[in-house]
Amino acid sequence: MGKFRNANMNRSTVVSITGAGIYESDGTVIGPVQKGGTGNCVVSSASGQYDGGDRVIGFHNGYDIDGDILITVGWGDGCAVRRLNNDGSMTRLYYDSQALWRDTTSTYNHLQSCAMAKGCNKAVIGTYNVYGYSIIDYQGAVDGTTNGGAVIREARPTHTNPTDFVDDSGTNSRANGYIRRYGSSYYGALCAAGEWIYASSHDANTHYKKYGRRNLATGAQEFISGVTDKKSGTADEDRNGYRAFLTYDEVNDRMFYFNHDGNGAFTVILDASTTSPEAVWCDLEDTIAGTNSVFTQNGYSREQGLYIPDPVSAPNVIIMGGYDYIMEVNFTPCLTGGVPNVTKRTSNRNYTDGVDHPGNMRIGSKFQKTSGTPMDKMPDYADGYCGYYGDRGYGKVDGGFVDMDNFKIYSRKNVSNYLEDQSSVYGGSARGRSFQSDYAVNPVLMTSANGTNYWVRMGYGSDGHSFRVWSEATKPIEYIGNWEIVYGTFTLANSANVDMVFVGGADDFTIPSDCALAAYVSNDNGSTWETYDLSADLSHVFTSSGTQLQVKLSATGHPNKAPFLCTQGKISVDYGSLHDAAKDANIKFKVPRTKLRR
Repeated sequence: MGKFRNANMNRSTVVSITGAGIYESDGTVIGPVQKGGTGNCVVSSASGQYDGGDRVIGFHNGYDIDGDILITVGWGDGCAVRRLNNDGSMTRLYYDSQALWRDTTSTYNHLQSCAMAKGCNKAVIGTYNVYGYSIIDYQGAVDGTTNGGAVIREARPTHTNPTDFVDDSGTNSRANGYIRRYGSSYYGALCAAGEWIYASSHDANTHYKKYGRRNLATGAQEFISGVTDKKSGTADEDRNGYRAFLTYDEVNDRMFYFNHDGNGAFTVILDASTTSPEAVWCDLEDTIAGTNSVFTQNGYSREQGLYIPDPVSAPNVIIMGGYDYIMEVNFTPCLTGGVPNVTKRTSNRNYTDGVDHPGNMRIGSKFQKTSGTPMDKMPDYADGYCGYYGDRGYGKVDGGFVDMDNFKIYSRKNVSNYLEDQSSVYGGSARGRSFQSDYAVNPVLMTSANGTNYWVRMGYGSDGHSFRVWSEATKPIEYIGNWEIVYGTFTLANSANVDMVFVGGADDFTIPSDCALAAYVSNDNGSTWETYDLSADLSHVFTSSGTQLQVKLSATGHPNKAPFLCTQGKISVDYGSLHDAAKDANIKFKVPRTKLRR
């Protein structure tokens, strides 16, 4: 009688792993790791020059860059301004743990919003949960003489409403609207377009259908109306959204407001850095599947972020967040009075695909340009890599992405139950383990005074509250696309021969375009390998004799994408010995493809 056995192919049965990581808890996630880890950094520090303003929780709006100057605001540790040095280290030029002016008697330190008006070398900082703002003058860091060469915080505001960053009425009535706190927990909502700083209010009734901005060079303040200042031929704004996430497309000079609350969908401000901006209302709640859109979608934009694959040739096609969704949206119809077309969509809570993340996940890029610095798109692959980043302790492990070919999410939920390749060498040393953060901020490439580029990483929670700096040559956000995992060694009772094998669940892998996944099996402990057909319903019968089974998964990928598995099930192996007669190649052994669930 033949002998048969079943075993799970999981972390405990890994013989070797190269370029890949395996997460197992409420499902199984397998896929590539990035070249940059915590082991091959130029800087890995949260002390000395790196202490203060380092609890960066506000995603894109929690930091900003002007040349070699970096401003950050932290949740619980104020504001800091640093210079990136030619050797990749940083020098702290300014730090105040209580940097926010509130009223006449108090300051505050829990911040998530900042933005730099690069034309005048000033920045503004704020938060969502208390009133107030501060202006940081960093001209001294640029010219070495202004303010005695120092970065300073300007004096407490003394105008009629000193906590209001935008209040163009100038009266206590605030009749035309006002903004005095920004965004929501815990994304920021201050964003620069040239010398203009745009803001979105946390308060529900202060700027309905209006978009506030202030020029830090001239002091001008105004609200752009979604009705009277709209682009000619576009729709009147008819919903009251607020608590928007703000992000800027510098290639096309467009400011995006993605409303988290109020069913407000999103608004695009055209010519945002000029004195004559125009508003375009994009009402997701008017999308009807089969009419103007592939999908029907409500107007909430809970997820944070923006990614424009081709800002030059297709600037109206964007990747954005919805209500627990990541979506591809073409808002071209909005420019002539229509509604957005939601062409692709994937859920953050797709249990079948093993993705179980709450709303407010983070995606995309702060800087939409495809070359130069600062930039957080992947060089050489700027049109084909949309990062997917953690929030609230989900998706914590660096290297999540939205697969643009199949429109599926690759993400590791958290750091527990995770096995990965830490030994591969990039930048002259082993990559170490992946960076992980409860509230992620994607790495950004910036330039020192002598033109040397470095990748800078911040965040909040876990490995956050610190700075990681990698050399440009390390290419830390690129994937080890060609990854490999060997499982084993599986044996039968009494060291019986392993004559046949069937691998279950591996056909669930997602294979992006121009990528491949191959499987190999060995019954002599990896000395020789035979090709295994992952698409077959038939077991593989070995041509050789052996007692020690190993299974190898070998992926062919690229720096911006690679095969991955996200499932609530598991991958497993069935194997056994056969009678001599059963080894006849003409006899086929069909195995039902039953998904294994917990």
